[in-house]
Amino acid sequence: METRRRYEILDHLPPYGPMYISITDNADEPFVSEGYVIRFYKKDGSDWVANFRPGWTDCSFVKDYPDSDNIIVIANGMGYIVTTESEKPIETFGISIKNVLEINKNNLLISDDIGVEIINENGIEWKSPRISWDGIKNLSINDNILTGLSFDPMNDLEEWCEFSIDLITKEINGGSYRKYYTDDNRLKKLKPWWKIWN
Repeated sequence: METRRRYEILDHLPPYGPMYISITDNADEPFVSEGYVIRFYKKDGSDWVANFRPGWTDCSFVKDYPDSDNIIVIANGMGYIVTTESEKPIETFGISIKNVLEINKNNLLISDDIGVEIINENGIEWKSPRISWDGIKNLSINDNILTGLSFDPMNDLEEWCEFSIDLITKEINGGSYRKYYTDDNRLKKLKPWWKIWN
């Protein structure tokens, strides 16, 4: 049985046809510039064009869930959960998403410059405490372990600090922010540098 086509990413807003629908994180704030454009195909065979308000990065991604009505759209760092049938988002999240990795067929891992989140078709499932001061890169997943680098502006010799997260237990190891602060944002009592060698 052939899977029904539910969306098509467009390079630009169509120059003709019905007016596009602006999709934003704030229904009271209209969006008229060209954003991330997707044509959705409804169950009845009709279609409509969504113009998603973009976020602050160049990360764009679409995850379809054939067994659900929901579709996840990352529009230049801004996250939306939508359906083909509705012209309003079910949920919005993020604004500066920089990385998207597929954990499995249901779950995605997204990151900005300070932490990571696990999302699925129903929304955010888990959000990490702060991991980095201002930068996360080189993410990879192996055997449900996420590894990556986090930026440490206070260490000129080692600006990028390793971290890992067990995606099952949610245990976090490493991370530049976590060198200095606890998960509840309390400053750690660090040993003075002159006592390190004692």
